[in-house]
Amino acid sequence: MNKALLIALLGITGSLTLVSCSKSRGNNTGIEYAPDMYYAKGYEPFQEKDSNKFNKFGSNMREPVKGTVAIGKLDYHYDLDNNGEGYEASASRNFPSDFTFDFAKGKRLYGIYCAVCHGAEGKNDGSVFQRVSAIKPPWSGYQDEYIKALSAGKIFHVVTYGKNNMGSHASVLTPSERWQVVAYVKELSGSSVNTSTPSTQTVSDSTNLETN
Repeated sequence: MNKALLIALLGITGSLTLVSCSKSRGNNTGIEYAPDMYYAKGYEPFQEKDSNKFNKFGSNMREPVKGTVAIGKLDYHYDLDNNGEGYEASASRNFPSDFTFDFAKGKRLYGIYCAVCHGAEGKNDGSVFQRVSAIKPPWSGYQDEYIKALSAGKIFHVVTYGKNNMGSHASVLTPSERWQVVAYVKELSGSSVNTSTPSTQTVSDSTNLETN
């Protein structure tokens, strides 16, 4: 047997011996070669290591205290539920006390998220409604008396949660952006944007905050 073949056989035998000694079952990965390639020396937020004995599941990051609100996210608190009672209660809400209507911003956001269905002028003639007329709302457009009389709070509620065939826009519009869209919708309807009576929403118990 030549020397090269002998070395190859010894190498294969050694490798098989090491592999057979490693029991990789379930969460046990068996023997790890060069573990520094897999685990960073420093603690990483979502890393789970057996060496961390203090946190649940060995995770390096702890969950925030219940009711924690991220910096700059307090206005995401919306205390009305997505049901009939919440919708009716939203009638008492109005624009925030520090709200300033930016016509250009409202028009831009409306053009991105609303015009595709409701049309550029709010006449329910957007490309989606033209293609699938069955999903149109019963009112003819924003110039309808129904929309003119609809409170800003109810429009905000619908933009936040959605209603009927309209989905929620809370994931794509911040609360302040939603109010800009509400104001622009009122402009298209021909009714005045009344910001004289600020919203009655209050934040009294931070432990019960839910964000939308």
